[in-house]
Amino acid sequence: MTRRLCKLAGAAERHAFTLVACAVAVGLKYHYSRASADELRWILAPTSWLTSLFTSGGFEFRVGEGYLNRQQSVLVSPACAGINFLVVALLSLVLGFAGRFESFRQKGSWCALSLGLAYVSTLLVNAVRISLSVALAHLAARATGLTFQSVHRLLGVVVYLGGLLALCLTIQFWLSSRGRREANRAAPLLALGCYAGITLVVPLLGGAAHNPQYWTHAAPVSVMVGVAAALLFAARGRTWDDGRHAFRSPEHPERVATEPGSRA
Repeated sequence: MTRRLCKLAGAAERHAFTLVACAVAVGLKYHYSRASADELRWILAPTSWLTSLFTSGGFEFRVGEGYLNRQQSVLVSPACAGINFLVVALLSLVLGFAGRFESFRQKGSWCALSLGLAYVSTLLVNAVRISLSVALAHLAARATGLTFQSVHRLLGVVVYLGGLLALCLTIQFWLSSRGRREANRAAPLLALGCYAGITLVVPLLGGAAHNPQYWTHAAPVSVMVGVAAALLFAARGRTWDDGRHAFRSPEHPERVATEPGSRA
């Protein structure tokens, strides 16, 4: 009984902050699904301010609508808040890197830092996304023959995926440089899984399958997530070795390929 309780306590300690991150993610999604523009000013206001640094004209708040840039005819509304990216970034940082910390206190500090990093990253990535859409969407639509909405959606997926992978790779490099155990090499792939889960699976479970617009969005997201995953695998090459094999290299000529259960 004592041994079982110890195992349960250890499992609870290992997964406590994962559960906390998931609870925060659910809370954010719930708040977003019911929040008005006024209630989302905590993210819309700084997003609009950052966007104004890259575009001409300023933004002014319109009650019940969001932040309007009259010169560019751009409205930063609740639909542009980037809450989904915030949730994905938070889950990616906690699930991907909290295990690199040893003590309960260190893991708690990392989770708190992850929330701050996810928030700041969301503001920056969302501002870049809106700015690129203002600058390029109409031109790209004319050049490709696609609708403005389609180009706007594709730009959003590309920027969000690029920002998410850049965030995870930066954190991975930072933790490795600080000698914080071995950074989770699968964290970028896990981040792609979180992105697909939040943007595709969660709406599907909510009944979005009956909405044609869901499939219009799901198709490019699925393709781009698949392409990003393939590129990650290609970039890693043999570094995805599971530890059961070794390869000769100029630095370590004594290492030879071995099979599981074989002896050198």
